[in-house]
Amino acid sequence: MSYQPHPPFTLTTELEFNPIWLASLFTQANRVWVAYSGGVDSHVLLHALVSQITPEQRAKVAVIHVHHGLSPNADAWLDHCEQVCQALNVTFYAHKVDLKVQASVEDAARQARYQVFEDRLVADDVLLLAHHQGDQAETVMFRLARGTGTKGLAGMPAVRPLGDQGACLVRPLLSITKTQIEDYAQQYGLHWVEDESNQDERFSRNFLRQNVIPLMKTHFPNMEQSVSNMAQRVADDYEMLASLSAQHLSTVSNTHGGLDLNWLYQQPMPQRRFWLRQFVEQKGRSLTQAQCDSVLNMFAGVEDKQPEFVFADGRLMRHQNTLYVLPNELPVEYGALVIGQVKTRGFDQLQLIQGDGVELRARPLGAKLLMQNGQTRSLKKWLNDQQIPVWWREHLPYLFIQDELVAIANLWRHPDYGQLQFEWRPSKVLPFPNHH
Repeated sequence: MSYQPHPPFTLTTELEFNPIWLASLFTQANRVWVAYSGGVDSHVLLHALVSQITPEQRAKVAVIHVHHGLSPNADAWLDHCEQVCQALNVTFYAHKVDLKVQASVEDAARQARYQVFEDRLVADDVLLLAHHQGDQAETVMFRLARGTGTKGLAGMPAVRPLGDQGACLVRPLLSITKTQIEDYAQQYGLHWVEDESNQDERFSRNFLRQNVIPLMKTHFPNMEQSVSNMAQRVADDYEMLASLSAQHLSTVSNTHGGLDLNWLYQQPMPQRRFWLRQFVEQKGRSLTQAQCDSVLNMFAGVEDKQPEFVFADGRLMRHQNTLYVLPNELPVEYGALVIGQVKTRGFDQLQLIQGDGVELRARPLGAKLLMQNGQTRSLKKWLNDQQIPVWWREHLPYLFIQDELVAIANLWRHPDYGQLQFEWRPSKVLPFPNHH
């Protein structure tokens, strides 16, 4: 995105925003969204924001509320949020989601919520979330309990990209305590909703919030601030490390974003894990240490094998001993093509081929290709000779005319169809080394 806001967001415990930051935000952002559940944290964030901006800036503010349907009070919460937004004269949007719970209700609700955000926001939109210092400490403790690496110890980032449309997520209250938020709400007489699920200790975060963290604070009163400060230091160090890693990885990666496995396996095992993890994270995905070990074992085998490692965020595949990160679900459209035949020699005029006998089909198993020298070659051998990546072989456009295979993308033509114009530009979603 062209605009990405940076701290400092707030300068005082009374939640007074840095006026320079606010002016920059509303000048450069396309729209400023506030994620609003109706709870005290998001209510205070919304109130503090609209209280410190001009009517012209307020016209840029939009509130987004996600209705999960998990509570019998969810409809009442939606109504409450809409009424608050009407009173504040800001635009209100509500989205109802149908949760598909496979493991954790918490995780499913969070994933659905963030999917709504990503779907709604467009380029240069900024989303404000009300996570505070206590939430940051809770997040770090939760990750520690489950096992985490350096990136996990960095907690929630104050600023990060949101989705792939050029939007941005901002957490301006990470330096603000829960007490400061509640004091603000009392001072301005705000009314908010209470989510009864926050008291359910079957949820791991609630157990931490209600039992572990209060106990630790009896011995370490400044624990939340200390953990939050540590997370920020780790985040700063990790950002620098990631930047340096990216520079080095660019020297051992090809122009299609593939990592040289010969180089990777020359590194000592700890560095091998590190570089693999950094390579995958650069593609917007992540691997656990156990997954890293599985990948390294899988791709250490014979080069002519075609192993595939599937994980939650994508797939890892090898081509010519180079590792590629691919999406889990292949795009519906694999590229763009134009089919025609030369109408006038010497000129770029095409007459588009039409008719019932013209078809694009899936890869024809067992097909034979007629070469220019009159010899035939099996499609499988031709694909191997052309070094076509295995993930593309099923998705190349195979053109048939009257049930005869006459072209494969712009890679092969039947000798009898020399005037055939078959222009194909593969989708950039999938890497295609060796294609020109």
